[in-house]
Amino acid sequence: MAASPCSSRTHIVLFPFMSKGHTIPVLHLARLLLHRNITVTFFTTPANRPFVSDSLSDTDASIVELPFSQNIEGVPAGVESTDKLPSMSLFVPFATATKLMQPNFEESLQTLPYITCIVSDGFLGWTQQSAAKFGIPRLVSYGTSNYSQALFNAVMKNVLVIKKSI
Repeated sequence: MAASPCSSRTHIVLFPFMSKGHTIPVLHLARLLLHRNITVTFFTTPANRPFVSDSLSDTDASIVELPFSQNIEGVPAGVESTDKLPSMSLFVPFATATKLMQPNFEESLQTLPYITCIVSDGFLGWTQQSAAKFGIPRLVSYGTSNYSQALFNAVMKNVLVIKKSI
Protein backbone atom coordinates (compact mmCIF):
# COMPACT_ATOMS: atom_id res chain seq x y z
CA MET A 1 0.00 0.00 0.00
CA ALA A 2 2.59 2.44 -1.21
CA ALA A 3 0.52 5.52 -1.98
CA SER A 4 -0.74 7.86 0.71
CA PRO A 5 -4.42 8.70 1.15
CA CYS A 6 -3.89 12.21 -0.21
CA SER A 7 -2.18 11.17 -3.44
CA SER A 8 -4.50 8.57 -4.88
CA ARG A 9 -8.05 7.97 -6.06
CA THR A 10 -10.56 6.27 -3.85
CA HIS A 11 -9.81 2.53 -3.97
CA ILE A 12 -12.33 -0.01 -2.70
CA VAL A 13 -11.57 -3.69 -2.20
CA LEU A 14 -14.60 -5.96 -2.62
CA PHE A 15 -14.64 -9.51 -1.29
CA PRO A 16 -17.97 -11.39 -1.41
CA PHE A 17 -18.65 -14.82 0.04
CA MET A 18 -18.37 -17.62 -2.51
CA SER A 19 -22.06 -17.95 -3.25
CA LYS A 20 -23.87 -16.44 -6.24
CA GLY A 21 -26.47 -14.79 -4.00
CA HIS A 22 -23.68 -12.96 -2.19
CA THR A 23 -21.48 -12.31 -5.23
CA ILE A 24 -24.08 -10.84 -7.58
CA PRO A 25 -25.01 -7.85 -5.34
CA VAL A 26 -21.31 -7.09 -4.84
CA LEU A 27 -20.79 -7.18 -8.62
CA HIS A 28 -23.59 -4.59 -8.89
CA LEU A 29 -21.85 -2.52 -6.22
CA ALA A 30 -18.61 -2.76 -8.20
CA ARG A 31 -20.34 -1.28 -11.25
CA LEU A 32 -21.83 1.56 -9.20
CA LEU A 33 -18.43 2.40 -7.74
CA LEU A 34 -16.69 2.20 -11.12
CA HIS A 35 -19.35 4.49 -12.59
CA ARG A 36 -18.27 7.05 -9.98
CA ASN A 37 -14.62 6.79 -11.05
CA ILE A 38 -13.63 4.76 -7.98
CA THR A 39 -10.88 2.17 -8.33
CA VAL A 40 -12.20 -1.33 -7.59
CA THR A 41 -10.28 -4.49 -6.75
CA PHE A 42 -12.45 -7.60 -6.59
CA PHE A 43 -11.26 -10.69 -4.70
CA THR A 44 -12.41 -14.15 -5.73
CA THR A 45 -11.19 -17.73 -6.10
CA PRO A 46 -9.90 -19.42 -9.29
CA ALA A 47 -13.11 -21.42 -9.88
CA ASN A 48 -15.26 -18.30 -9.38
CA ARG A 49 -13.08 -16.01 -11.50
CA PRO A 50 -14.80 -16.80 -14.84
CA PHE A 51 -18.17 -15.71 -13.43
CA VAL A 52 -16.67 -12.52 -11.96
CA SER A 53 -14.57 -11.81 -15.07
CA ASP A 54 -17.57 -12.21 -17.37
CA SER A 55 -19.62 -9.87 -15.19
CA LEU A 56 -16.92 -7.19 -15.10
CA SER A 57 -15.41 -7.78 -18.58
CA ASP A 58 -16.35 -4.33 -19.87
CA THR A 59 -14.86 -2.49 -16.88
CA ASP A 60 -11.41 -1.64 -15.58
CA ALA A 61 -11.95 -3.45 -12.26
CA SER A 62 -8.97 -5.46 -11.09
CA ILE A 63 -9.60 -9.07 -10.11
CA VAL A 64 -7.37 -10.86 -7.60
CA GLU A 65 -7.54 -14.63 -7.22
CA LEU A 66 -7.02 -16.25 -3.86
CA PRO A 67 -6.51 -20.01 -3.66
CA PHE A 68 -9.24 -21.90 -1.87
CA SER A 69 -8.44 -24.91 0.32
CA GLN A 70 -8.73 -28.25 -1.44
CA ASN A 71 -8.64 -30.26 1.81
CA ILE A 72 -12.04 -29.61 3.37
CA GLU A 73 -13.51 -32.76 4.88
CA GLY A 74 -16.48 -33.89 2.81
CA VAL A 75 -16.13 -31.14 0.20
CA PRO A 76 -14.86 -32.37 -3.17
CA ALA A 77 -11.67 -30.72 -4.46
CA GLY A 78 -12.41 -27.82 -6.79
CA VAL A 79 -15.67 -26.81 -5.08
CA GLU A 80 -15.32 -23.09 -4.43
CA SER A 81 -18.95 -21.95 -4.40
CA THR A 82 -21.96 -23.02 -2.39
CA ASP A 83 -23.92 -23.83 -5.54
CA LYS A 84 -21.39 -26.61 -6.25
CA LEU A 85 -21.63 -28.19 -2.79
CA PRO A 86 -23.01 -31.75 -3.03
CA SER A 87 -25.06 -31.05 0.11
CA MET A 88 -25.81 -27.92 2.12
CA SER A 89 -24.84 -29.96 5.19
CA LEU A 90 -21.29 -29.09 4.09
CA PHE A 91 -21.94 -25.35 4.33
CA VAL A 92 -20.36 -24.90 7.78
CA PRO A 93 -17.07 -26.67 6.89
CA PHE A 94 -17.03 -24.75 3.59
CA ALA A 95 -17.60 -21.38 5.28
CA THR A 96 -15.09 -22.18 8.04
CA ALA A 97 -12.45 -23.07 5.43
CA THR A 98 -12.53 -19.50 4.08
CA LYS A 99 -10.37 -18.53 7.08
CA LEU A 100 -7.51 -20.43 5.42
CA MET A 101 -7.53 -17.70 2.76
CA GLN A 102 -6.49 -15.03 5.25
CA PRO A 103 -2.69 -15.22 4.77
CA ASN A 104 -3.05 -14.93 0.98
CA PHE A 105 -5.58 -12.13 1.37
CA GLU A 106 -3.21 -10.16 3.60
CA GLU A 107 -0.29 -10.78 1.26
CA SER A 108 -2.35 -9.49 -1.66
CA LEU A 109 -3.50 -6.41 0.25
CA GLN A 110 0.13 -5.43 0.74
CA THR A 111 0.72 -5.41 -3.03
CA LEU A 112 -2.15 -3.03 -3.82
CA PRO A 113 -2.03 0.75 -3.99
CA TYR A 114 -3.55 2.67 -1.09
CA ILE A 115 -6.88 1.11 -0.09
CA THR A 116 -9.63 3.44 1.09
CA CYS A 117 -11.94 0.71 2.35
CA ILE A 118 -12.64 -3.02 2.26
CA VAL A 119 -16.20 -4.21 1.72
CA SER A 120 -16.34 -7.89 2.61
CA ASP A 121 -19.06 -10.39 3.30
CA GLY A 122 -20.38 -11.02 6.81
CA PHE A 123 -19.40 -14.70 6.43
CA LEU A 124 -15.79 -13.55 5.97
CA GLY A 125 -15.54 -12.08 9.46
CA TRP A 126 -11.81 -12.76 9.57
CA THR A 127 -11.33 -9.95 7.03
CA GLN A 128 -11.96 -7.52 9.89
CA GLN A 129 -8.74 -8.71 11.52
CA SER A 130 -6.89 -8.27 8.23
CA ALA A 131 -8.31 -4.79 7.71
CA ALA A 132 -7.42 -3.75 11.26
CA LYS A 133 -3.89 -5.13 10.84
CA PHE A 134 -3.31 -2.68 7.98
CA GLY A 135 -5.40 0.19 9.34
CA ILE A 136 -8.02 -0.09 6.58
CA PRO A 137 -11.68 0.58 7.37
CA ARG A 138 -13.95 -2.40 6.68
CA LEU A 139 -17.63 -2.41 5.86
CA VAL A 140 -19.75 -5.56 5.96
CA SER A 141 -21.87 -6.76 3.08
CA TYR A 142 -24.65 -9.28 3.56
CA GLY A 143 -26.05 -11.30 0.70
CA THR A 144 -29.57 -10.63 1.87
CA SER A 145 -31.71 -7.64 0.98
CA ASN A 146 -32.52 -4.78 3.30
CA TYR A 147 -36.07 -6.10 3.56
CA SER A 148 -34.99 -9.51 4.83
CA GLN A 149 -32.51 -7.91 7.24
CA ALA A 150 -35.23 -5.61 8.61
CA LEU A 151 -37.67 -8.51 8.88
CA PHE A 152 -35.09 -10.65 10.72
CA ASN A 153 -34.33 -7.80 13.13
CA ALA A 154 -38.03 -7.20 13.78
CA VAL A 155 -38.67 -10.89 14.44
CA MET A 156 -35.70 -11.15 16.79
CA LYS A 157 -36.75 -8.02 18.67
CA ASN A 158 -40.35 -9.23 19.03
CA VAL A 159 -39.29 -12.72 20.08
CA LEU A 160 -37.25 -11.15 22.86
CA VAL A 161 -40.23 -8.99 23.88
CA ILE A 162 -42.53 -12.02 23.89
CA LYS A 163 -40.08 -14.07 25.97
CA LYS A 164 -39.76 -11.27 28.53
CA SER A 165 -43.54 -10.96 28.91
CA ILE A 166 -44.15 -14.69 29.41
